[in-house]
Amino acid sequence: MRNLLVILILSILTSCLPQESIPTSSSLYVSAGDILVSSSTTDTLHQLDSEGNYIRALWRTTLATESISSIGWMASTNEILITVNGTPDRVVAVSVVNGTERVLINNTNITGTVNSAIQVVNSNAILVSELTTIERTNDLGLRETYAGVWPSSVTTNIQCMAPMANGGFATASSSIGLKTFDDSIVAFAALSTAAIPAGTTGSYGIVELANGNFLASWEGAATDYLSIYDSNLNLVQHIFGNNQGVLATPRGVGQMKNGHYLVADNTLDYVLEINSSGSVVNTLGVGGVLDGAYGILVVPDFSP
Repeated sequence: MRNLLVILILSILTSCLPQESIPTSSSLYVSAGDILVSSSTTDTLHQLDSEGNYIRALWRTTLATESISSIGWMASTNEILITVNGTPDRVVAVSVVNGTERVLINNTNITGTVNSAIQVVNSNAILVSELTTIERTNDLGLRETYAGVWPSSVTTNIQCMAPMANGGFATASSSIGLKTFDDSIVAFAALSTAAIPAGTTGSYGIVELANGNFLASWEGAATDYLSIYDSNLNLVQHIFGNNQGVLATPRGVGQMKNGHYLVADNTLDYVLEINSSGSVVNTLGVGGVLDGAYGILVVPDFSP
């Protein structure tokens, strides 16, 4: 009887203790729909879930003298591409399946300000921007050169690049606006262009949306925009902007799984979630966790 009483008391006491949480996420290191945000202040890559809830600091540079900016996606290997300005300048690839890390590109020809790395769809080539030059490698990270074409200087002051579903790519420049290109090893020129809107000085973010349109960010001394363009870079609308108290230094952009738009603010240290009506529905990273928010990558669907 005494033993039964002891067991009963212990059962009551243990039932009052905090219970260990049961994981609800997958075993993947990063899941499709997760939102990744780079910090240009702490040089850290942050991971948020598909609804914008903060998960963790996913990756950071090992040296205080190094910096990171935009983030890309390597579909052929399910890896995140991180551009590192450091010693040496390089592109790091991190697996979303198990978190393994490797240096994908470490080429002595990449010595400028490395701002963006993407993989284009059809050729699987990796493009790396250095403000005035775009270098090209294969998916093993080996440099590819084609006389008169690659490396390319078809645009300048490149701050961000985005792959396009048709195999081409788009660029955002801080001095000459937006451009789209075919992926060619023979010869190519800009297919479409969009000039810098009045009152702004340039663009720091571009992404192709699910419907084939583009989302771009524009920065100015007193005028900032989050803008939508059609597939030929004709302006559809400035969906948000001219509110320096809410959007002061727009940088990377993205589209959530629910269709909402994202824009990082490098000064206000957060990411705005904006719906199709142009209303702010959420502010991600409030409290300084996204200090110096810069690049955005919404992880696409993939097969592990």
